[in-house]
Amino acid sequence: MVRYIEENEDESPTVMETLPAAYLTLMVEGRFSHSFPLRGEVKLGRDKTNGVVTADQKVSRHHATLSPIDDNTFIISDHGSANGTYINGVLISQPTRLKNNDKIRFGDTTFLFTTSPPGTEAMPFSTPKAAPVSAQVNNSHSTNKHFSPPLLNDTAPPIWLIIGCMALLIVALLLLVAMLLGIFVGRSQVGLMLWWWLG
Repeated sequence: MVRYIEENEDESPTVMETLPAAYLTLMVEGRFSHSFPLRGEVKLGRDKTNGVVTADQKVSRHHATLSPIDDNTFIISDHGSANGTYINGVLISQPTRLKNNDKIRFGDTTFLFTTSPPGTEAMPFSTPKAAPVSAQVNNSHSTNKHFSPPLLNDTAPPIWLIIGCMALLIVALLLLVAMLLGIFVGRSQVGLMLWWWLG
């Protein structure tokens, strides 16, 4: 799960919003999922105080920071995270300048850095399939709220639990039928035994 919190000092909507300098697009199974506009410094990690929050356990609480250095250029700094930050598959050890279409990976979460809105240009991206991640965009200070449907339902019970409950229900129904047949068909041994056991 990835959540984006847009920082905005002015609570009131403005007629002229500043255009994002760049975009960070979440990649899920090699496809574009959600794009987060970058309008300044953005911190990334598991902690709720970050601008981009992910539930990926391989990501540190305060993993990295994206900082603008001019109009369309950002640098990324890893904060000594346990699993590191990778740009185009290379582990970075110092602040690194991002280029258009750079792939950024934190744990099992992959983003694409672009300097133009997603979908306006061809963005080459090929990556091995990762585990599904549900993404949620939360513009807490804007009037538009976008929520994506979960890609993987984490709240569904495991299939073995459903099958086990169904098996118990079938056994209970069979016992009930056997008991009723035993009672109504001259109180056979099975019916009497079940009646004694359940009663």
